[in-house]
Amino acid sequence: MLTVKRKQGTAYTRHFLYSLIAGLIIGISALTLYLLQAKMRPPARIDAGHFTVEGDASFDGLIPIQPPIPLPDFTLANVEGAETSLSDLRGRFVLLTFGFTNCPDICPLTLNDFEQISDMLGDLSRQAAFLFISVDGRRDTPQALRRYFEFRGMEGLIALTGDEALVRRIGAPLGLAFEVVGDEATGAYSVNHSAGSYLLDPEGRWVMRYQFGVPPSRIAADIARLLTS
Repeated sequence: MLTVKRKQGTAYTRHFLYSLIAGLIIGISALTLYLLQAKMRPPARIDAGHFTVEGDASFDGLIPIQPPIPLPDFTLANVEGAETSLSDLRGRFVLLTFGFTNCPDICPLTLNDFEQISDMLGDLSRQAAFLFISVDGRRDTPQALRRYFEFRGMEGLIALTGDEALVRRIGAPLGLAFEVVGDEATGAYSVNHSAGSYLLDPEGRWVMRYQFGVPPSRIAADIARLLTS
């Protein structure tokens, strides 16, 4: 009789433990699902005039620059090794981004967005320029840039490169920051840099900042509106 009771007690304990484990698994799964849904939920917005508040309330990634900021002219080397200046692009809206060809994620995604924006603009894209400036002039020579963009079939994009000090001066008015991480001597390094893009008007003034992740359709709509207004 005692043996039977022990067996019943052992079975009850095992059943209780299984139930507890199952409950924990269900609870963890529910919490994970909630966190994923919360992350995907459209963020709340706080109206703060031209800017939205970052922090507890997310913002939509669009920052109008009011009043527009005139950028100093600059000259860098293009994929042919010749010089291209910002003033050469006067008369067109310029969508500008900074990056480097060894970037594994953000830069290729941004360039993909640029391609989509150009396609969405259709004939209007002739009145816009898409500009990539390297923050890795050591490795991103004109020849390296040409090979990279030809391989990706992005010959319509303007790619420029230059020494680090010059690129820092160009990016300073835009709030650009970047730093080399790793062993520069062996070339085994990466470059942490500001992500996103900057819209310049036909006079070379900075008018909009787009955070990384803003949908290409939203940027294309902005440029189309400005081109047709």
